[in-house]
Amino acid sequence: MQVDAEFILNLNKPLKKIVQDAANAIMEVYKKDDFESAIKSDGSPVTEADNNANKIIIDALKEITPKVPIVSEETYKKESDMPKTAYWLVDPLDGTKEFLNKSKDFTVNIALIENTDSIFGIICAPSSGKIWLGSKFNISSCKETSTDSLRIVMSKTHQTDKDKMFLDYLNSLNISYEIIEKGSSLKLCALVDNKADIYPRFGPTSEWDIAAGHAILNSHGGSISQMANTKDLRYSKEESILNPAFVAFRNKAIKDQYLPILSEFYKKLV
Repeated sequence: MQVDAEFILNLNKPLKKIVQDAANAIMEVYKKDDFESAIKSDGSPVTEADNNANKIIIDALKEITPKVPIVSEETYKKESDMPKTAYWLVDPLDGTKEFLNKSKDFTVNIALIENTDSIFGIICAPSSGKIWLGSKFNISSCKETSTDSLRIVMSKTHQTDKDKMFLDYLNSLNISYEIIEKGSSLKLCALVDNKADIYPRFGPTSEWDIAAGHAILNSHGGSISQMANTKDLRYSKEESILNPAFVAFRNKAIKDQYLPILSEFYKKLV
C-alpha cells in the first residue's frame, strides 16, 4: 500500500463522515441523564460513548481501508502488538473526564502513523461539530511571528506541580503570559487556530492523545518537541505507548524563541 497525497486526498470525505458519525453517537450519550461508565486497568474512565464511537470508527475504517491496521485506545493491549506498517491510531473519545463532567472539551481523533511519524490527522469536536484536519502532504503557510506576551494553553483537569513550577520559572525571567485552559486535543487545536502559542505537557499522555493533533499542527506550520532532547515527538515507540514530556508550538518563530527556555527549565527538573 502506498501512502501518498492522493491516498490521503481520497480519504478526506469519508473520514469526515466517520468522525461526524462518531461525534453524533457521543452526543446521543452525552444528552442522557444516566449512562454506563467504568474505570479501566490504567485508572482512566471509559463510557458507553467511548465504546459506541470506537465501534463506528473501527467498522468504517475497515471498510474504506481494509489493508490498513488499526490501533485504538479501547482495544490496545501492549507495545509489541504495534504494526510495523502504516496504521490508523484512534482515540474515539479524547477527554472522557471532561465528558463525564458535562464539559464540552472532548474530541474524536484519528491519525495515520507511518514509521515513527504522524502523517495525517483529523479531529472533530462533537459539541460544536467543528472538524480540523491536516497532513504532511498539504502544508499551509503561516505568518512566522514571535511574541512577547505568551499565550499558554494548559489542561483543565491534568495540571501538575511541574506546570506551576514552569509558570514560576517564567515569572523569574519576567516573561509575561496568559493561561488558557482547555481539555482533550482541543489544546492542540487552539494552537492551530492561533488562539494560543505553546502547549507544554509535563504529565503523562498516550500516543493516541496527541497524534492526530500533531499532524494537523505540523500541516499549519507548528511542531511538537520533546523537552528532554528537543527532538520531534515520535510514535510507534517500542518501549512505551506513553509520550515523554513535550511542548507544542504554534509556529517556528515561537519555537525558536521559547524552546531554549523550556529545555533549560526541564533540565532543572531532572
